[in-house]
Amino acid sequence: MTSEDFSADRNGETSIPRGMGTLAALMGASCLTAMTATAITPSLPAMAETFSKTRHAQFLAQIALTLPALMVATTATPVGVLVDRIGARAVLVFCTVLFAFSGSVGLYAWNFPLLLASRALLGLAIAGISTGALALVGSLYQGDKRHHVVGLQGAASSFGGMTFLMLAGLVAATSWRLPFAIYLLSLPLLPLFLLFLPRAVDKQNAADRTAETEDVAWVQVTLAYTGALVGMILFYVIPVQLPFHLADHGYNDPALTGYALSLCTLCGGISASFYNRIRQRMTPLPIIAIAFILIGTGQLLAVYGNYAAILAGMAVAGTSTGLLLPTVHGLVLASTPVSKHGRFIGGVSSALFIGQFAAPVSASIAASIVGTVFLGSSIAALVVALALLLGQLRAKRDQNSA
Repeated sequence: MTSEDFSADRNGETSIPRGMGTLAALMGASCLTAMTATAITPSLPAMAETFSKTRHAQFLAQIALTLPALMVATTATPVGVLVDRIGARAVLVFCTVLFAFSGSVGLYAWNFPLLLASRALLGLAIAGISTGALALVGSLYQGDKRHHVVGLQGAASSFGGMTFLMLAGLVAATSWRLPFAIYLLSLPLLPLFLLFLPRAVDKQNAADRTAETEDVAWVQVTLAYTGALVGMILFYVIPVQLPFHLADHGYNDPALTGYALSLCTLCGGISASFYNRIRQRMTPLPIIAIAFILIGTGQLLAVYGNYAAILAGMAVAGTSTGLLLPTVHGLVLASTPVSKHGRFIGGVSSALFIGQFAAPVSASIAASIVGTVFLGSSIAALVVALALLLGQLRAKRDQNSA
């Protein structure tokens, strides 16, 4: 049995073989990150109405959706350093317990301050789960297999998000508080984490297998961070704005929001399932550009408020996440040494979640400039895609002339 088949514990001894159990545990962790905001999205209008006596209740409801993103943005890098020092599994297990506790506070929160505090703790939990899971992928898999697993993580996140959204949309019709119970579904994953994830990875052997050095490819890392930040600012306008956009056009049933966003995440899962094949044929830059084209086109379809057109737009925009997220994650893993994966993955997680937190602000700016949130965001996404494609063409021209 070779070192490829077993993980090493802290004493250098082999432990549980890496196989379907390990893969299932990693996919489960990916599902949790999708649950961060999607589980409560259909509850936003009713939440704002419940606390309507609070000033700026609608805005605070949107902040409750995105506050975990701010916490991830500010804590993911130091949590990544912790992952590098004490191991990904320990961080992952602790943060899963915190995820269940903090995520479910909305079941009984009696005011916005308590609800917002719990959402902040949820963000800390997500920082540990997302960083720990990706660090394990980077250490346990290499090359095309890593691309395949990163794509599967994106698919698991999307399909999990679709399931949680549909469930949230259904139970939110009964009470806006019930979707917060969905966070308790994280607890059954704890046995998987404890049984199948290695306590520590033999990073020296991992580095030998991949022939990696301590050098960091900063150009690639910068592309990943920038693509993650801008992409999430523009994409996350959808879950922030869609419930209110539908209500403005007479679609008041929260289940309709759940169905639309579930379709969005389903299409992201489908595209992520094919990511490895796409990555074998294309380099990261054009893949990221295509993702922005899909974001812009999807939001443009949703502008006029017809529900069929909105569903089509959600399908198109959702496809972008199955391309963008595996690309930026794969770039960071391939461009940094194994011994520093945690902190650099924390960096890309920070970029992603800063973008999520900034989405309400960008939505307001888009509305003030062009009068319609989705139209302004669509134009911005298409401009970014054009800039990336022009950069790719210039790089090819310079390479040919050299």
